[in-house]
Amino acid sequence: MEVVFGERKMKNLNKWLGRTAYQLMPDRFFNVGGLPGVIGKNPNGRILKDWNDRMPNWQPNEKGEYTNDYYYGGNLKGIIAKLDYLKELGFDMIYITPIELSESYHHYNPSEQEKIDSWLGTWDDLKELCNEAHKRDMLIMCDMVFNHTGESPYKYDPKKKQWYKRNADGSYSLWWGFPGMYEVNLDDKTYQQAMKKVLLKYLSCGVDGFRFDLGENYTKSFLLVMQEIKDEYPEAIIVLEMWGSAYDKGLENGKIFDGQADSIMNYPLSDAILRWTRWGAYTHFSYWFENVYKHYPKEVQDVLLNNIATHDTPNTLTMLVGDKMNSSVFNGAIWDIESPWRHENSFDTYAFRKFEADNDTLSREKYELGKKLTRIATAIMYTIPGIPCVYQGTEISEMGYKDPFNRKPYDWSRQNEQEMKDFFKGIGTFRKNNKDILAEGYTRLLSIDENVLMLERYIEDKSLILAVNRKSEQKEIHIPDDYKEIYGIYDSNKHRLNPYGIVIARKN
Repeated sequence: MEVVFGERKMKNLNKWLGRTAYQLMPDRFFNVGGLPGVIGKNPNGRILKDWNDRMPNWQPNEKGEYTNDYYYGGNLKGIIAKLDYLKELGFDMIYITPIELSESYHHYNPSEQEKIDSWLGTWDDLKELCNEAHKRDMLIMCDMVFNHTGESPYKYDPKKKQWYKRNADGSYSLWWGFPGMYEVNLDDKTYQQAMKKVLLKYLSCGVDGFRFDLGENYTKSFLLVMQEIKDEYPEAIIVLEMWGSAYDKGLENGKIFDGQADSIMNYPLSDAILRWTRWGAYTHFSYWFENVYKHYPKEVQDVLLNNIATHDTPNTLTMLVGDKMNSSVFNGAIWDIESPWRHENSFDTYAFRKFEADNDTLSREKYELGKKLTRIATAIMYTIPGIPCVYQGTEISEMGYKDPFNRKPYDWSRQNEQEMKDFFKGIGTFRKNNKDILAEGYTRLLSIDENVLMLERYIEDKSLILAVNRKSEQKEIHIPDDYKEIYGIYDSNKHRLNPYGIVIARKN
């Protein structure tokens, strides 16, 4: 693939086509080599929780602050130890949240981007992770934070302090007003070159590509400098976090239309998948399906990062059956659930967190329905163009509302979810065996109503048809006779979808 967009040439993204990704948070995934300190407060001030103590510290501290400042001790060696587990589930790409030195377990407020947090590991650990992943034909994507820093020595370095934006009174500009988040000047030339050097360091360790945190806010000049990494690493990919659609922002700031980025996170269609699966909102799905695949360049469609949950949303199962999800398509996404606690000039954080804690565990009835609906949403995500990305714990039916309840440590003790794991293995095999269509095939929505969705992926004379039934009643469908059934659940077939059934058929 070689495509020219605007000012820069982007090429050699073939190795990303047809991939199936898994997103994880290193501190919350797995530990190898022992915990970094004793349980409780450590000498450096970090709080380490026991892995089996999975209820978040959601209540405020003595100052009334909601800090979420505790760690569990997962590390890069832990990811290496579980590569075979992830590969067996059908994943051949791992998207890792930030690992830079930081004041927080999530590392979205980096202190120094050119250093790895020692609790997570070392540069040699990162090299080993990439090497072991590549042996298994798996790619590594790292999350990078460039809009702001936390408390950082950069602020006091005469050569770097000009990186930060200042208010009229000389105080530091805070990123969206968040305390301790210091906004940087993305157009500062020395900052741009320093951050490009950071990316090159990661790439030299074997990292394959990057997701830019809040990338929709990056300036054009900054992103074009970051694209220069392709002079040395032409296969590297840059994906931007973008919560809306790229075309709504206009071509001037569209980012995927003129070479600023290779891809974005496909949140609008993620919301449409979840809303159709839960409520049958078929006009909403049709709108976003048509507009994404009408407006986005084909080369971007093929590497869109699709999801049905991330570290910023409730877990998939909770979004599909939990209380308080936003059903209004005119008032934000399904995961915009804070409005009952939002007042004119304040937000009742305590009441919101208490609701999350009180409803963290779903009833058995909702739990079982949620698993059925998760399979349907996953099947859609696995079939549309782009790279499906599964958030950690989805394959063991993890529950939880927003941060911190969606960021619990992975529950390795859960042994009763083999059915869901088998589903991911099976549909992962489907993706692997049909990569010739799924990697670059075109798409069209064949039919949709509030009960049944049917879509096609096709390229040349080859075609796949997916049909799913989100209801508890049997539904009749018609897939032409020259298609052969290659995947299905609940004994569904080309003519009949059983309750919550899925069938995929292929021609040629």
